[in-house]
Amino acid sequence: MLMKRVIVDIGSSVDILYKDAFQKLGLIIIDLSLMISTLTGPPLPLQDDHPPITLGQEPRSKTLMVTFMVVGLPTAYNIILGRSTLSKLRGVVSTYHCVIKSPTIVEVGEARSDPWESSCCYLTTVTLS
Repeated sequence: MLMKRVIVDIGSSVDILYKDAFQKLGLIIIDLSLMISTLTGPPLPLQDDHPPITLGQEPRSKTLMVTFMVVGLPTAYNIILGRSTLSKLRGVVSTYHCVIKSPTIVEVGEARSDPWESSCCYLTTVTLS
């Protein structure tokens, strides 16, 4: 399944999957470990059993396992990928070019953003604030 509205936050130490996206993926609450906490300080993962994620398109794609915190707050985004996932990808982010590049088995892979989708997310975030 193609997931849009993913933000890469190099300042975040945690990977977040928002509840709406969690439900759209067909995952169920039983897959989660309950944790009640604020999103400050060292977070604990909420989901131990998780599906792999794939960034980019074949043959320049990379698949890895990511442990997400599932958060039930209104937001414009579906997923926030933090430093830990970027490190696992060995990825480099270019905000100017709206791309993440990372090595794959074949060659350098990339995941690009959709400028229109980025603008919509920004406007939605400003409206929610």
